[in-house]
Amino acid sequence: MHLRANHGGRLWLSGRLIPTGKRPSGGVTILDLEQDPIAFFPNPIDVLQFYIPRMALEEFAYENHTAAVSTLKWPHCEMDATLRHLGIAVLSAIQRGDPTSKIFLDSIGQTILAHATSIYGEVQTSSGPKPGHLAPWQARRAKEFLSANLCGNVPLAALAAECNLSTSHFAHAFRRTFGSPPHRWLMERRIDAVKDLLLATHLSLAEVASTCGYADQSALNRSFKRVLGESPGQWRRSRKGHQ
Repeated sequence: MHLRANHGGRLWLSGRLIPTGKRPSGGVTILDLEQDPIAFFPNPIDVLQFYIPRMALEEFAYENHTAAVSTLKWPHCEMDATLRHLGIAVLSAIQRGDPTSKIFLDSIGQTILAHATSIYGEVQTSSGPKPGHLAPWQARRAKEFLSANLCGNVPLAALAAECNLSTSHFAHAFRRTFGSPPHRWLMERRIDAVKDLLLATHLSLAEVASTCGYADQSALNRSFKRVLGESPGQWRRSRKGHQ
């Protein structure tokens, strides 16, 4: 949101020059970061920026039972009186420095998200998650959480809590979404990490086992053979022999 009028400047989206024109005080510009926006302003600018992650859009739609939004679009620099007033409220709260203002800011943030979704949102063409499946944001969060804990034991209850679901509901939804239960998915990702080390390093099998969170080399051998049908030593020799 532009806090003061500004003239001139250029904007590129996905490498293409976009005409922008005048930027009035209170005007709004929405940029999709997936379009790699690049801006040049010959004069100083004064703006208030709001960053809305895609996950926030998906969570909002899921929690409020509304249609999922694929992106936000708005003509460059058009006026938005609602966002202007919300922006001024945010600036006032920040300038006061009141410790209790975080609750207020969180509330304003949700209001801005609701406003942006309803006014600027373009609804996804897909119908959303299938019944019994994880929502897109839940699937992404589950994968991120598991990937960050490849080398440790991940309690199913903790994983379900990350997605705001009960343990049993999460377990069924995860299996329907990914085609395998969480422990199997985690085991396969851990094996992927093992394969990367086998090919890219000269670590011994015992060192690979330790690095990837296995109790010992025997545990690695059992898990690897269960997934790929051969031992890690055999797999490494057969692949490196063709390099």
